[in-house]
Amino acid sequence: MAVVFEFEVGKGFHFADAFAKRFNVPVKDERICLPADMGDGFIQEVFLDNGLALCVHNYTLKQDFVLKRLATGPTSMLTMKFDCRKVPIKFNEGLQNSLFAESKGCEVEFGTSNFFSELTVPANQAIVFLVIAASRQTLTGLLKLNPNEHPITNMLNNNTSFVMHEGMTQEMERALKQLSQVNQSTKLPGLFYQTKACELIYNFFTKLLTRTNTTPVTINPPDAEKIYAVRAEILKDLSKTPQLPELAARIGISLTKMKQLFNQIFGKSIYNYYQAERMNAAAELLSILSVSETGYRVGFTNLSHFTRLFEKYHQMKPKRYKDTLEAG
Repeated sequence: MAVVFEFEVGKGFHFADAFAKRFNVPVKDERICLPADMGDGFIQEVFLDNGLALCVHNYTLKQDFVLKRLATGPTSMLTMKFDCRKVPIKFNEGLQNSLFAESKGCEVEFGTSNFFSELTVPANQAIVFLVIAASRQTLTGLLKLNPNEHPITNMLNNNTSFVMHEGMTQEMERALKQLSQVNQSTKLPGLFYQTKACELIYNFFTKLLTRTNTTPVTINPPDAEKIYAVRAEILKDLSKTPQLPELAARIGISLTKMKQLFNQIFGKSIYNYYQAERMNAAAELLSILSVSETGYRVGFTNLSHFTRLFEKYHQMKPKRYKDTLEAG
């Protein structure tokens, strides 16, 4: 049975203190070293002079662990979760759904800290993720965006709820890894934390601001939960093209609203998101299946169509991609 830790973000909330109290572990210099019966690794909180707060999670657990952030009312606090958990694909003949994980990690979740969120940390996997927290005022002060050029500025300034996702770039993954390796021998650790946190924010917003749908709308927690349910349904079986009217009816949301909110949260239409995840799954499956078997598993009966779409997303044909995996 998984261990569950529920918490609620409010004024003066410190994750390390709440975690330490819940599991009766000591905190030293804002760092918790996990006791041997829980696993190996640490949770580190850092409070920077520029108003940013960081919480680094770097551990391997002995038992499945669930982090539940409870929903609250409107808040001025914003969070960016840089999650680099790479969930390996598993192959089990006859159980097609087991090929697809509902959360693949390696993405950034950005929004107000009043949404309910649930993160399952599996046992016996090396976990690295980072949460950067900042007030609206702190973040807008760092970004210095022109509201006339970037409509997202109004959303940051207003006391409205929102959430957005973006995939992590290699630069983000590298900075996250470097932050997770800070220890007592690191020179000028405070400056290093601040530099790398700003680098992550810069790279994230550089990518976020390339979105073409630049007129954000307010998203309340119940609607956000429905959109996450939509994503879970899509990822449950990537061999089946999502039927949007049926999906909207099953989730309990209007078709128009579902499309609009999904596009805002994930930066893609539902169909484009589905195709991108389909091709990402295909890239993983090529490590254990042939090209034709991979195409079949992700729903293609026409191998030429699969090859063209795979090349569009990965800039090489699936056969060559498989060869590079085997050569590595």
